[in-house]
Amino acid sequence: MCNINSLVRSRFVRFWLLGWLGLVAQAPGCGKASPASGSASTAGASGSGTGAPLPALPLDRIAIVGASISAGFGGTPFGEAFTAAAPKSKVDAAADTFLFRDPIGNTKKQLAQAKAFNATVVFAIDLLFWDVYGSSDRAWHDSALASGLAELEALRAAGAWIVVGDLPLITTASEFLLPKEAIPSQELLGAANNSIRELASRERVLLVPLTEWTEPLRAGTDVVLAGGDKVPAASLMALDGLHANPLGVWYLLDRLDHYIEEKLPGTPKDALVFKRPPPD
Repeated sequence: MCNINSLVRSRFVRFWLLGWLGLVAQAPGCGKASPASGSASTAGASGSGTGAPLPALPLDRIAIVGASISAGFGGTPFGEAFTAAAPKSKVDAAADTFLFRDPIGNTKKQLAQAKAFNATVVFAIDLLFWDVYGSSDRAWHDSALASGLAELEALRAAGAWIVVGDLPLITTASEFLLPKEAIPSQELLGAANNSIRELASRERVLLVPLTEWTEPLRAGTDVVLAGGDKVPAASLMALDGLHANPLGVWYLLDRLDHYIEEKLPGTPKDALVFKRPPPD
């Protein structure tokens, strides 16, 4: 399966599981992203003045799939967060902290559960992460990513919406936690993201631009929370400096909510309402 040597596993698998969440949580504020930052293909959508309905995300039956970011390692599981944020929706959570152990098989299992649930929308924010960061073997990586994308395409073709994140370059973690040999090359990462963008060019797919959203982490800048509070990016992190705290988890989901409303303006404003956690 994964071609990670034992040294890499012992150094970073335990600690890195939610590290990616920490990266995502440090995106800039909840303002609107530029049109180039993501895509959502919709059949029959048209501009204002035509009388056609605006595109909307069907949140009737929400399936959560993915790795540690979605499973809630160190933070709020997406299943719990979406259940609270969308009381009118049915939510099924299959995300697994241990997806890294078998990305190909685990992904198939999770998406089979989403299919059985008859999901109208599948949130796969970090589902493809370990397909790229899980091995230094290019052949395995290509096979794993192709398998994950094919499984998502099958659900899309069957009528579900797919909300999927692209893959950011991880550069800020300590080498003790994320050894250099675990980081994909720019060429490999670029090819992977091109494949993800190809899926996102189709109908009923919303691409979440995590690469863009994590740039403030690499730049060491502040972030702006909903409501206008400007805070150091580090304030969204746990004491270890890598994992997101509850505020960071909320920040990611609140930003995602605003992004959905921007890209699919027919989605009701109250369809998702993620409540900010109380201060410690």
